[in-house]
Amino acid sequence: MLKRLMVVVLVLTLLSNLLLGCSKKENSEKVLVIGFDRDAEIMDTIKTAWYSDALIYIHDRLITRDYEFGYKPGLAERWDVSEDGLTWTFHLRKGVKFHDGKEFTAEDVKWTIDTIKDPDTGSPFRADLDAIKEVNVIDKHTVEMVLNYPFPNLLYNLSGTAAGIHPANAYKKYGEDYGKKIVIGTGPYKLKEWVPGDRTVLVKNEEYNWGPEWMSNRGPALIDKIVLKIIPDENTRIMELEVGGIHILRNVPETFVEKLENNQDVTVYKEPATKLGYLAYATDKEPFTDVRVRRAINHALNREEIIQFVLKGIGEVAYGYLPPALKDEYLEESKDLAYEYNPEKAKQLLAEAGYPNGLELTLSADNSSKSTKLAEIIQHQLKEVGINTKIQLYDSAGYTDMLREGKQELFIREYSWSNADIIDWFLLSERFPYPNHSRWVDEKTDELITYAARRPTWEERAEAYKEVQRYLIDQAVWAPIYIPMQMIAVRKEVKNFKYHPWMLQYNDGFDIEVK
Repeated sequence: MLKRLMVVVLVLTLLSNLLLGCSKKENSEKVLVIGFDRDAEIMDTIKTAWYSDALIYIHDRLITRDYEFGYKPGLAERWDVSEDGLTWTFHLRKGVKFHDGKEFTAEDVKWTIDTIKDPDTGSPFRADLDAIKEVNVIDKHTVEMVLNYPFPNLLYNLSGTAAGIHPANAYKKYGEDYGKKIVIGTGPYKLKEWVPGDRTVLVKNEEYNWGPEWMSNRGPALIDKIVLKIIPDENTRIMELEVGGIHILRNVPETFVEKLENNQDVTVYKEPATKLGYLAYATDKEPFTDVRVRRAINHALNREEIIQFVLKGIGEVAYGYLPPALKDEYLEESKDLAYEYNPEKAKQLLAEAGYPNGLELTLSADNSSKSTKLAEIIQHQLKEVGINTKIQLYDSAGYTDMLREGKQELFIREYSWSNADIIDWFLLSERFPYPNHSRWVDEKTDELITYAARRPTWEERAEAYKEVQRYLIDQAVWAPIYIPMQMIAVRKEVKNFKYHPWMLQYNDGFDIEVK
């Protein structure tokens, strides 16, 4: 009897250990959770105007950017440029496969670029590839791009999230589900699930072994799953970070920096941002058609006060239309040309424009805490010069719809971009009415931008964009306000964190401690 009891106990112990081992194995999956304040409108690099970070990891691009922001091989292992700058030949990596098992070839590059350039597609990225006249398949692993004019910025455009490569005929093969339930790339992660407004779930591509040479890990990622969690309320995002509900928080609100820096479980990384916050207005509507009104608004803003109140002093004054981090293209004399805080001058200009008794306007913003505070202090400062504003707040989707429909008067925006062509994106006439939400249709602006964009060398291009900036400052097309810091909060569970100036490379040796 005792012997039989001992056998039963032994069997139960073995079963218990086996079950415990299975449980540990199931729980050993490495999951990285990242907090975001907004979601994509569609999970398709070709059709979206706002790019979810998920798309960075689903798709590879022909060109990559290393940690010094240099241009390096991606899906194109090398490229050649003709002497006249009009023919670019890209030699593609072999042995690359899409998530559906299809081999990556030159046909996929041609289909992706041609689809972006097709007017019927309606791609917001289309104008960025206007320089490309045609894409020719030379052979299975060689593709040629023939340009309409020299365009040294082509490498930049081909390295961005919008230039992610899709499998040829993806729309025909996957139909309306593509960009919603199905997204196919060659990247280190695959789309498992997208619940709009809630979460995006990515799982690692086990077959991935074609990462760029500048990465320490060129094979499959160490982290098994990435969850991009949408948490609109910033207080909730911070709480989730502190308790470990999320591991990484991009775009840390300035109001929480001190609190997080005092948390031993969290590290806050700060780097100069390629961002700019500004007050804009519908320049095709009265009273904004008058440059004196636009200049008056610029003179009415106390930018230093705004930075202290909204950004807790973490940031710097924006004098022009590009952030200083764009060293080659930034106009150093922006500060000298900009509009100093001068309420009396603002009142004088309004009177000269026919508004001695001021104005009644609507000031629109998204309903985030930062934008709400910004709207409130702008409202107060404008009131000091006789411009009374009614604040109208929107959720992120509603704000985009409002701008697309052209209902804006005064409105607040912040962009994040690392190239002077952001000016093209927002201010070329052909981008009217969206994303040219300032509704700035101006022949001279078009001429200056076109001239700059088509310079044969990068140096000439950078100098020509400085002339664009001089003109925009003179015309007060926007009221630039601040340059924020790029701040990322990372929990201690994240191992081997590497800061990247544009796209965090979670597949490059990032790891996470499993509890």
